[in-house]
Amino acid sequence: MLTLLTRFHLYITRVLLNVNIGVRLFALMGLAAFVSLLLTLAGMWGLAASRDSLRSVYENRMPALQQLADISTLMLNNQRLLLKALSEINIEASEERRGILVMNKASALIAADAIKKNIASIESVWRSYMSSALSDSERTLANQFEKSRDTYLNEALLPAVVSLRDANYAKTQILSIQTYTLYNQASPHLQALIQHQFDTSQLAYSTGLKRYSNMRLVAYVALGMAIFLMSWLGVILTASIVNPLKQVIAVFNNISGGRYDSRITIAGRDEISEVMAALQSMQSKLGEDELAIHQLAFYDQLTNLPNRRLLRDRLQRAVSISTRSHQFGGVLMIDLDNFKSINDTLGHDVGDLFLQEIALRVQSCLRQSDTVARLGGDEFVVLLVDLSQHEAQAAMQAEEVGEKILTAINQPFMLANQLQHGSASMGLCLFRGQNFSIDELFKRADIAMYQAKNNGRNNLRFYDPKIQDSLEARIALETELHAALTENQLRLYYQIQVDHVRGVLGAEVLLRWMHPKHGLVFPDQFIPIAEESGLIVPIGEWVLRTACAQLKSWSKNPATSNFILSVNVSARQFRQPDFVADVCKVVAQTGANPQRLKLELTESLVLHNIADTTDKMNKLNGQGIHFSMDDFGTGYSSLAHLTNLPIQELKIDRSFMRNITTKHRDAVIVQAIIDLAKSLGIAVIAEGVESEEQRICLERFGCQSYQGYLFGKPMPLEDFEKLSRSDHAVIRNTAGDLALAI
Repeated sequence: MLTLLTRFHLYITRVLLNVNIGVRLFALMGLAAFVSLLLTLAGMWGLAASRDSLRSVYENRMPALQQLADISTLMLNNQRLLLKALSEINIEASEERRGILVMNKASALIAADAIKKNIASIESVWRSYMSSALSDSERTLANQFEKSRDTYLNEALLPAVVSLRDANYAKTQILSIQTYTLYNQASPHLQALIQHQFDTSQLAYSTGLKRYSNMRLVAYVALGMAIFLMSWLGVILTASIVNPLKQVIAVFNNISGGRYDSRITIAGRDEISEVMAALQSMQSKLGEDELAIHQLAFYDQLTNLPNRRLLRDRLQRAVSISTRSHQFGGVLMIDLDNFKSINDTLGHDVGDLFLQEIALRVQSCLRQSDTVARLGGDEFVVLLVDLSQHEAQAAMQAEEVGEKILTAINQPFMLANQLQHGSASMGLCLFRGQNFSIDELFKRADIAMYQAKNNGRNNLRFYDPKIQDSLEARIALETELHAALTENQLRLYYQIQVDHVRGVLGAEVLLRWMHPKHGLVFPDQFIPIAEESGLIVPIGEWVLRTACAQLKSWSKNPATSNFILSVNVSARQFRQPDFVADVCKVVAQTGANPQRLKLELTESLVLHNIADTTDKMNKLNGQGIHFSMDDFGTGYSSLAHLTNLPIQELKIDRSFMRNITTKHRDAVIVQAIIDLAKSLGIAVIAEGVESEEQRICLERFGCQSYQGYLFGKPMPLEDFEKLSRSDHAVIRNTAGDLALAI
């Protein structure tokens, strides 16, 4: 028997392996649904048996039992009524009938009517009982009771009703005894009927319980068999899926480990077997493609050099070896100087040939133990290993290799039938041990490479820690500058501007940064950072808004209402598409008089995209805002453009002030600028005036407005307002001279 079951089990397993997994699952779900249906039907059958038993008891037997009980109650009630009527008597007091018992006529009539009504009710209930479906034995008992009931009614109860109506005590008493006797004769028949109903109900209830017990046993057996069958099929189904999947996983693990000769057994025709067949087909190709995969993962496709991933791996090993050997290594970052022009002029195909030629030349300069990798674009990295244990000697060895590479790259070669000359900027960083991370080494070599670019290109530079410190300080300053605006660390300083009689014209607002740690930071330290990071736009907006708010405040005082504030505008700020709208918005929101606002633009800013510049300036001129060209004379202004620009003022650069009294050339330039401004109808102001001699010279040339340390340094608002209110304040210039101010 056991052998037969084992064979059947194996047969089912083989069948399942040749059936789709979806079909197997569908069959198992179908079996589960079938078992659920059987159990549901069994439960419904059991409930039906219980329902039939209850219906037999409560629908068929209980009404008949209730009717018989009602008849018994009515018969007993008749007996009670007779006794009650007989108990309510009087003693006759007349001469003829003295001492005779006499019934109470009212009570006798009430009892007679009640008994008559009971007789009618008994008759109605009995007819209803007899009209129901009765068994033969039940009908026999009913006939017996009916005979005794008729005797009880006709021979005793009905005559008793008549005697009650006549109030005949003696006769009623006799009939009452006879009624009691006949009731006792009929009562056993009635009790037999009632007992028959009880017995029949008990039999129906017992039958229902037996049917329920049988059905429960059947359900338990069916449930047990279903659980066993489904568990067995589930085990087979699981084995037919899990075991092949384990084999698939094992094959994948072998493939991921590089073992492509693993044996694959296909036992069936299901989906897993199809996967195994596909794996078998793929496995034969993977060995052939392994080299290609490795090449794609670790080598640059254009130059066949190691890529960044392989370079990092080799650099990590070189660092570890250097830790043990105490020998220096080097990272050499190479960036081609003229690659972009070759790519743009000759095309990317020629650019690719150029990179391949450079790769070959760099490789020819290295030892077998060294590595050259291409990181992307025109950037190459050379890893030098096994240099000297002495830093100076290792630096000389690395520099020698670098110079050799530079010489090789500088050699001309033909590309697209044209003679090309290559050059490169190279940065070199030495390492020994694990003092620095790989990323830090790359970073240092990159810094050194950019130092080489900044020093004229086509040269080699070693990493300089001072440059690194400077960059880190610059980065830290940029981070802190982000918080300067939101934390109210920026300040406006005011440098007074006066006319030829030293009357106050207004001031130029200059930005200062009150750093919480470093104190006062001047613009030349943080403005370039703000320009590069884009912070110059929100900072410029803050400067403009603060200056306009000050103009509004000054307008309330007659002594300061005519002051003009000059605000410098950066190129990045001016080039914003919504610059004009932003300026107008700030002026409107602060309530400043736009005719008191002067925007200072540099020559390079004004002459870049002349059409856009002119359009913006004209729009702001229309709002009453004036413009001043700052640092005039240091750029390459075109007179044709200058005549078309809506500029109201030229500002002579401070560089001409230093030697205006000693160098004829500078004096001539200043004279020419002043004459040019007069001929164009443009105001002129000189900045950087530090001595009375310079002011006298400017006045002689025709300059009527001045700004410089002679009249006042840039100062906080309170100091400026105090200076502007003093009629005879003495101001010390940078040279230590005393000058009479306003």
